[in-house]
Amino acid sequence: MSRLLLILLLASAPLLAQTPTSPGQHKAPPSTASDDKWLAQVSALQNRARQILKNELSRNLRPACDGPNLSNAEIGKCINADADRTERNYRAFIQALKNSLAIQPPDVDLRFPIPSKNFAAGEIAWRSYVDKTCEALGDISYGGSGVPTDMTICQQDLTRQHMRDLSKIFLEF
Repeated sequence: MSRLLLILLLASAPLLAQTPTSPGQHKAPPSTASDDKWLAQVSALQNRARQILKNELSRNLRPACDGPNLSNAEIGKCINADADRTERNYRAFIQALKNSLAIQPPDVDLRFPIPSKNFAAGEIAWRSYVDKTCEALGDISYGGSGVPTDMTICQQDLTRQHMRDLSKIFLEF
């Protein structure tokens, strides 16, 4: 019995010295940046993400979309234009965060994947969540004329909340 446990223990112990870097992991940078340079790069990108978030959250949503003289088509165009602005801000925010996570400190252990890889996978999963959640909202209306507008508002609201959540996770530590 003890021989079996010893074999299992030895078989499960990682042989770190013999573990090659997998293709999905990053390579060592050609030149090593100083700690000050690394911190300055990360701080600049994080400050950019903070500013984008501040700009998005401080603006009025759908400012002129409630006019009493607007047709449903005009209201829809207005809401879509506003949601497009949120989407552009979201993409810039995500890019700044992703880039800040891709910058590695000079003494990083190269056996671990860069954080931006898992961040990107998380964003893909989040996008799927938003699509399905807002489609479910549309299903409630059973194809009514307000479904496209409701889905756009749903996506915009979830996107803005997601930006807040990511800020708490990655920018307020």
